Amino acid sequence: MFVVVRQMDVVLVRARVRGCSGGLNVSKRFRKIVRSVHPHRNQRVHSGLLYSIGLSIVAASLMGYVARLLRQPLLLGYIAAGILIGPQGLKLIENWDQIATLSELGLAFLLFIVGLEIDVKKFARSGAASGVIGTVQVLACAGLGLLVAHGLGYAGMEALYIGVAISFSSTMIVVKLLSDSNQLDTLPGRISLGVLLVQDVLAIFVLAVQSNLEDLALGSLAMSFAAGIGLIALSFLVSRYALPRAFAQVARSPELMLVLSITWCFIMCWLALTANFSIAMGSLIAGVSISTFPYSHDVIVKIRSLRDFFVTLFFVSLGMQVIVSSPTLLLQGLLLSAFVLASRFLTIFPLSYSVKLGSRVGILASLFLAQSSEFSLVIATFGLGYQHISREIVSLIVITLIVTSTISTYLTGSAHMVAQRVAHLLEKAGLRSSHHQDETVAAPAREKIVILGCHRLGSALVHDLTERGEQLHVLDFNPQVLTRLKRRGISASYADLSQLDTLERSGIDHASVIICAVSDDYLRGTTNAAILRYLKGRGVPATIIVQSNSVREAVALYEAGADYVLVPPSISAGQIISVIERERIGELKGHRSTEIEALRARMEVLQ
Repeated sequence: MFVVVRQMDVVLVRARVRGCSGGLNVSKRFRKIVRSVHPHRNQRVHSGLLYSIGLSIVAASLMGYVARLLRQPLLLGYIAAGILIGPQGLKLIENWDQIATLSELGLAFLLFIVGLEIDVKKFARSGAASGVIGTVQVLACAGLGLLVAHGLGYAGMEALYIGVAISFSSTMIVVKLLSDSNQLDTLPGRISLGVLLVQDVLAIFVLAVQSNLEDLALGSLAMSFAAGIGLIALSFLVSRYALPRAFAQVARSPELMLVLSITWCFIMCWLALTANFSIAMGSLIAGVSISTFPYSHDVIVKIRSLRDFFVTLFFVSLGMQVIVSSPTLLLQGLLLSAFVLASRFLTIFPLSYSVKLGSRVGILASLFLAQSSEFSLVIATFGLGYQHISREIVSLIVITLIVTSTISTYLTGSAHMVAQRVAHLLEKAGLRSSHHQDETVAAPAREKIVILGCHRLGSALVHDLTERGEQLHVLDFNPQVLTRLKRRGISASYADLSQLDTLERSGIDHASVIICAVSDDYLRGTTNAAILRYLKGRGVPATIIVQSNSVREAVALYEAGADYVLVPPSISAGQIISVIERERIGELKGHRSTEIEALRARMEVLQ
């Protein structure tokens, strides 16, 4: 901008020299404006704040694009951009203090949205299993991480920060990867999200005591804890009795709702600072306190663009602070990364196995959560501000995040294949799935219909077929679904469809009809075609019904021997045509009422 200003100034001077009328007055007036905007205009352009912000955004855009091409999380691209343009790279920006100040806003918005997405009711519904696994996992990983940090030569506060930082997993990365792979609604996905919810709550307590870590006297910690509880109580009292009315008053004005939400966030940040806490804790509590409001999703959508801008600056500025002072630091980062991967399996798998979730669920959850968290960066950043740790420790934690996030991306993509192989090795070692140990699968009678997978279609089939009085046997690997089925008196047993040998032990040879009720979009480690080949290869005499999302694939399944292939898009198209015809003859309204009553009367396993 200042380059343009100087060029315009030169043009005006030339105009004055040529004798243009009023040129002198215009030039003087213009120079006065320039001085008011930028009094040190002779200073080099790249010392300006706008230059630093602009260069950071440009670098983040380029490296973010590269990260996307490599199928890596965007935050890794942003951190790489900071390393590239910072003191360790091209040295285009050597003083990042101004950007670091602005990035604190990004941190506030980031944690505000994290808080908005922590639904307290959902947390209560996540179940005892997630609560136990999440709590024990964080404590165990922090303790083991502390020992590993001591082994790497760190002690005291630095070792404590390293242990705590690597005990959390990344909500941002896990949710994105599971969403992209359609695994959010699977049992391992739900367990992982439950663990992440517990971790977020525990992170609040870490932030509450972080400022007083230098004084570990019981009295100081008690005061800090009491102040934190008081801040939380105050926020929930206001959100219960005052904020609902305020939000109701501005609900019709989206702009005012956004402003009110940001106001509440900054009020809590100010109260947190007043109570000697970080702004991170204030913004997180602010988000949690209004997460159950009916407007919370609307607020998330509106504030996301602000968050994305400032969070980008936060991660870029964090990258600028990465200083690899020696190859030893890089080696330590790699060793810590290996520990993070191992510690997730060593803590999550035994806990999942002990609560009878099965070995495969425990393996998958440990793979999904095998990375350090953005909370690690937040904790490290504030630790640096409190002078608890050095910049070297921050660099070490950032290196660990980069390595584990990169590996986690590839692990999630091949998680089911890895889980299948690990489960097979564990079974050879004598550690079979708890469901295989506890359940004796009775072979279904010849007249029974066997349903493979009780997901959306499977749940609907169970309802409709039991209404008709059909004899069913359902195979699924979700213990919660199996429990619900058995409560309804429906024959059900554990089977992992990714390990086709489990079908043999399920007595499918005696079924009259076998229906694969899960589409390839949700199957992991196998496909409808693979299941069909297995059944045909065994010479199963049953009628086999499978699914396909495309016409070409459906034809291929028929050619492979399927007795019938469900093509959901074609079925949906036929129903829509039927609706259009009913509308033309004036029957749609009555049909709609009948449909609503029928839907209300359905009692499916998955509602």
